[in-house]
Amino acid sequence: MRRPILLVLSAFFLIWAVEALWLSPSPPGDGLWVMRQEGMLLTGILALGAMTAIMILALRPRRLEPWLGGMDKAYGLHKWLGIIAILLSLAHWLAKQSKPVISAAIGTTGRLAKTPVPEWVSLLKPYAKTVGEWTFYALVLMLIITLARRTVSYKRWYWLHRFMPLAYLLLVFHGVVLTPPGYWSGPGGWLLALTMAAGTVAALVQLARDLRPAYPHAGTVQSCTLRGDVLELQCRMDDSWPGHQAGQFAFLRLAGDQESHPFTLSDADRGDHIVRFHIKQLGDWTRGLPGRLQPGQAVELDGPYGRFVPPDHDDGAVHVWIGAGVGATPFLSWLGQVHQDGHAPQAWLQYACRRPDDPLAEALKDAAAAHPDVRLDIYAEGRRWTAQEVLKLFQAGKPLHVWFCGPAAMGRQLQQALKQTLPPGSWTLHKEHFEFR
Repeated sequence: MRRPILLVLSAFFLIWAVEALWLSPSPPGDGLWVMRQEGMLLTGILALGAMTAIMILALRPRRLEPWLGGMDKAYGLHKWLGIIAILLSLAHWLAKQSKPVISAAIGTTGRLAKTPVPEWVSLLKPYAKTVGEWTFYALVLMLIITLARRTVSYKRWYWLHRFMPLAYLLLVFHGVVLTPPGYWSGPGGWLLALTMAAGTVAALVQLARDLRPAYPHAGTVQSCTLRGDVLELQCRMDDSWPGHQAGQFAFLRLAGDQESHPFTLSDADRGDHIVRFHIKQLGDWTRGLPGRLQPGQAVELDGPYGRFVPPDHDDGAVHVWIGAGVGATPFLSWLGQVHQDGHAPQAWLQYACRRPDDPLAEALKDAAAAHPDVRLDIYAEGRRWTAQEVLKLFQAGKPLHVWFCGPAAMGRQLQQALKQTLPPGSWTLHKEHFEFR
């Protein structure tokens, strides 16, 4: 995730550097005033660049999935770019507010001379400043709401989050008006204009998508059964459904609703347009599903997405699959594909849950029973899973391939244990980042 973030920021830093250091430098002035001017431009361009990437990622572009490692990684990138954009906006705002501090320190005689601007810029400049400032305040508030996960419900956060494309369009207006006119005559300005145009199109598409009545694929509920705190949902999709790979996920919503949620498809594709989900009751929306769903009801899907898919051959490595909580679902679909195609390697499947009678644990037992090459271990109640359960399966001379889907803290603990204990290059860890807020 660090690499794409650095790539985005480096690209927009280069846009600033080409203009600021070569084609369109600031007018002469004292050092602090020049630093203030260029600091505002740099942080503003970087913040706008990060938000442009966010707008494009929000469209769920499939062509970026191979490069990013899956749409779940794209959403993680989306989240961190959002945080970075707001922090850069804060730096931009602080640079703007530094005027009285610099004046008190060195006086105003060394201030930069004002450059002539077109009449339309003079006319719109006060509005652009006001719009930028209030949009910044709104973004800070949105960040606080996003971080206050236990205080603000997902439904309210989701409703507010839908205004982000509008906030981006307001910031584009702010940037177009307040960027020095000289920027637009050089290659840096041309690239900036091109990216802003792409972000504007993406934002408009998002706004139109929110008004669109349907997702790409329609279907009907065939069955919905609540087992403990897990809802087993089976739907028949229309002919537009392209099929899916085991381990992929799709966004599900009820026909006519605006709110949707991502769930792993918990069965392998059999070419019959049937999709199956195991949905754990974790929030207001999922807890309300059993009362809202019934056979024959219309549903809509957007997908499939994701690249958390099983290996397609036995490569002689040691394979360990680890799931926790709702993280069982990709391995359920893997087992379906493994049993159907018979091409997956031998593997150790470890599942951590609270109770031995957990519905997902029972589903894994049934699926694993049909495939003798997969050894299933359930960790519940008195038997607690630790990263040592993976480390003791390591065999010298054999690569260790670990696949993990579960709580982020548990994934970090596993990654740290692998790094500290095993030789570099002897293991790989594939993680599903199923955290969309």
